[in-house]
Amino acid sequence: MEQEWSGRITALEERVSSNIRRIGALEQGQETLRRLATAVEVLATKQETMADSVAKLDEKMDALEQRPRKRWESLVDKILLVLAGAFVSFLLTQGGGA
Repeated sequence: MEQEWSGRITALEERVSSNIRRIGALEQGQETLRRLATAVEVLATKQETMADSVAKLDEKMDALEQRPRKRWESLVDKILLVLAGAFVSFLLTQGGGA
């Protein structure tokens, strides 16, 4: 009977030892997973910040690209006004001389 108990105790000790090793491995895996989740969270935050920066740069680039076009349109408007003024002056001088 004592030998039977001794065998059972030995089997239980082996099982406990095995379970301790498995629990240790699970704890390491859990810690690795926690670190990975934290790293992903940090990356997501950085990516969001970077997306905001890219959006701001895009707005600035659009404004810079619009500037020459606005200048050209302003110049064309002024030229048209000068030509219209010259034409009206021409008409007035032709009408007054006749």
